Amino acid sequence: MPTVVTMPKWGLTMTAGTVTNWLADEGDTVAAGAPILTVETEKAVDDVEAPAAGVLRKIVAAAGSEVPVMGAVAVITAAGETLSDDELAALLATAGPVVAAPGSIVAAPAKRDARPATRDSTGRVNASPAARKLAAQLNVDLETVTATGPAGRITSNDVERAAIAVAQTAAAPRTRVVALADGRRVATLIAGPTNSNPPLVFLHGLGGSLTTWTNLLPAFADRYRVIAVDLPGHGGSDKPEPATTDYSLSGLAAAVCAVIENQALAPAVLIGHSLGGAVALQIALDRPKLVRGLVLIDSAGLGPEISPELLDRFEAEPSREETKRLLELFFVDQRLVLDRGVDEMHQARTSDGADAAMKAITAAAFSRDGQRINLESRLAEINRPAHIIWGEHDRVTPLHHAGNAATAIPGAWLDVIEGIGHVPQVEAAAATIAVIDEFLRALPPLPAPPVATTGR
Repeated sequence: MPTVVTMPKWGLTMTAGTVTNWLADEGDTVAAGAPILTVETEKAVDDVEAPAAGVLRKIVAAAGSEVPVMGAVAVITAAGETLSDDELAALLATAGPVVAAPGSIVAAPAKRDARPATRDSTGRVNASPAARKLAAQLNVDLETVTATGPAGRITSNDVERAAIAVAQTAAAPRTRVVALADGRRVATLIAGPTNSNPPLVFLHGLGGSLTTWTNLLPAFADRYRVIAVDLPGHGGSDKPEPATTDYSLSGLAAAVCAVIENQALAPAVLIGHSLGGAVALQIALDRPKLVRGLVLIDSAGLGPEISPELLDRFEAEPSREETKRLLELFFVDQRLVLDRGVDEMHQARTSDGADAAMKAITAAAFSRDGQRINLESRLAEINRPAHIIWGEHDRVTPLHHAGNAATAIPGAWLDVIEGIGHVPQVEAAAATIAVIDEFLRALPPLPAPPVATTGR
């Protein structure tokens, strides 16, 4: 049976990708899981693997083509299978994404038109008793449900579809600006089911933004409420003058705590990279009730050393060349230093207030003598499940910080990802997703709340 290879979706907001290179030719035998082409998006470049073994029968999208997500890029046929040009054309004409909500219960009734629900003589919405009961259970307003039953009556299936539609709308990725008590605004990206346990809060590193999590968020947003935060002074968040705001680690942590409380996310798993890891640690130490668990990715705050080259880049006047050097410091695979990524980061760094904020945050966190935010002496106080992930060849924060922290934090997990640098979530997204997923699935259940008793 032929298999259509489609453009993957590597980010919640990704709509298309560009084919940059084919690693196999038409007629080549390919193995399932073997890289067959390279795709570039606004945020990343990576290989796409063959979804099935067989023969690469047809390359649909040549190098340089921009293809929408789930659009066809190639067709693989099984060994010995024949496929005429007409059959190939028919296959491609019908290929496309299959849209289905996780946990969908029913499909729409066949050949029955949807219409607004009718009402009885008292004005009450016309619905079957089962539909009325289900609507109460699912918290669905019958006034909003489209009817497909006879004579404009709402059925149980109608209520189920309405509940799914509401859940899909709530889970759809969207930006949200959270206003802090002092008037500052913090930009976030939210997606996933509203009732997940636990929610996941993603915190980027120095000079980054919530887009650093582009490759990770889709892997978790189908099961968890995910929120990626632009730390104060970064991305779409406000960047007030350093003289008027607190850009210290404690100040950044307080802002994130306010977001968690504003969005009713506690207790959440905090997933922090580099400086964001130190922010997560500070929250776990100061406000443990907000925290269900910690994932620390190449985190700051776990030892004294810090790359002087990192300080060079942030202390220098912003330029495109300085930005390129910073990204080169982060990656072992220099293919990931994309021109569009350099341009985007440079534009962010030169936006109003950004350079002053970056310099203030850098000075508060680091010095030429080492990290000013060293939390190593307090790691034994962490009483939440913790998972430390590190790139083997990190040139910003050394690998031995990971080992020391894993020993100091009671019960901490440690995963070292081979052959990569400071940004595992970009350079080895699949491996990073796999180890985080394992940690999340192993989280112990929350203790039951105490039972209230009354005296007599």
